[in-house]
Amino acid sequence: IEISPEGADDADLNLSAIRGLGIQQIVCSNAKRAIQTATIYAQGLGVPLQSSPRFRELDHGEWEGQRIEDLLNLPNSPYAQWMADPSAVPIPGSSETASAAQQRILEGVREIISTCGGKTILLVSHKHILAILSCALKKYPLTQFRNEIVESTLPYQLSIETVLSIRSATDTEQRCNPGGSDVQPDVVSNHM
Repeated sequence: IEISPEGADDADLNLSAIRGLGIQQIVCSNAKRAIQTATIYAQGLGVPLQSSPRFRELDHGEWEGQRIEDLLNLPNSPYAQWMADPSAVPIPGSSETASAAQQRILEGVREIISTCGGKTILLVSHKHILAILSCALKKYPLTQFRNEIVESTLPYQLSIETVLSIRSATDTEQRCNPGGSDVQPDVVSNHM
């Protein structure tokens, strides 16, 4: 799916909001529209861009391409049940559970932490992915998923303490800078 003209306009407008954040690198989903959005930011900021499948959108299975209103109007709406607790209700026809997606996303953030070189990172992904990540970072159960969805495309900054809280026991000795500096990454999130 391509970025919409409205999405491209939003990205152009968001550039002014992110210029002052000191973004040094952009990591994005490997979805075409995410790469297109991230490219607008990378070119506007003059920073490198890297895409990662770890931040790809959820596989929405049979719901892909359907209107949310239509899904909510189904009797005993599976979509409404999924929004209430994505860990308990699988998406029909999906290849991935919300819990598996959360693990994938956390692995991606750990990868950023271990390779960031102390940079401030802009993460461009999808609203459901960022909501799942937010639940993990805040140590919320996935039943809070709906409350963590951010509809705005404006970027928001995550504190370094929050980001570092997801480190696993195996990578607590790693630092972002192989030279031994204790500088840790800042992560700013945005969805298109």
